[in-house]
Amino acid sequence: MVDTPLSRRNMIKLAATAGAISTGFAFSGQAARAESQRSTPMQGSVTIHKLGPVTLHSYMAAEASAVVTTQIIETANELHIIDVQFLQSFAAEARAYANSLGKPVRQVILSHAHPDHLLGGAQFADLPFLTSDAVLGDVQASQGMYADRKQQFGDETALYLPQGGLQLGATQWDGVDVTIAEVKEAEAANTLTFHFPEAGLMVAQDLLYANAHAFPLGQAGNWIAALEELREKEGIQVIGAGHGLPAARGALDDAIAYLAFQEKVISASANGKDAIDALTAAYPGYGAEGLLDFVNYRY
Repeated sequence: MVDTPLSRRNMIKLAATAGAISTGFAFSGQAARAESQRSTPMQGSVTIHKLGPVTLHSYMAAEASAVVTTQIIETANELHIIDVQFLQSFAAEARAYANSLGKPVRQVILSHAHPDHLLGGAQFADLPFLTSDAVLGDVQASQGMYADRKQQFGDETALYLPQGGLQLGATQWDGVDVTIAEVKEAEAANTLTFHFPEAGLMVAQDLLYANAHAFPLGQAGNWIAALEELREKEGIQVIGAGHGLPAARGALDDAIAYLAFQEKVISASANGKDAIDALTAAYPGYGAEGLLDFVNYRY
């Protein structure tokens, strides 16, 4: 979701979103035992990818929260969490799952300033919560948007602000190489990506919507260019998406084609309803249909 005055005033009515793309649960070991002890079934789902020196645990919210995905990077000794969900009920599930892994959380990172990745942060308030200075600036500029969501969803949202200062470039997490980059003016004003070359893993967050309808108020040209740049990186086997399940690199081709088609349909349609109908007809299996409500703001 792009950080513009329009989107700040008219952010997603996420409670009405549709189009689940969950493949169910993929728990093992301690995490499976933790789930079996829950008094109620988990609303979201978790998929697990063991990738060399890291394990990617992807918690995906249900359709009521636009299949937003929190990524948990497990290394030998610790956890690193990327994005904290939108609604408290889903954030609590993501936190409980992280706790079930039995390792300390080194840090929680916000990839971009949109509320569906931030307003569950109260569930992580006891942990270091970081982001880049540019993303923090977007957060500070978005207080009105967050207040609107609080008014709409009440106690299901709670603003917990990150700290800036997260360094970009090459670093290590528990001895594992990771490169943190910042993409500007694509789906959001600033979006962080995380590349783990030894693991063949790219966490792209909202640069990639996997089998889900993309937010239609982003900067499509820049967004496509960013996806094309990711596509040129060698050795990527798995990509963590901000909405939807982790995907193979072919999902980048799908996302590029979708964004180009979305722009073509919006330009050719007389109104938002016609554009939405065309998109859902062309992509009948895609999730997060509620995001398509934003197409109306293009007219």
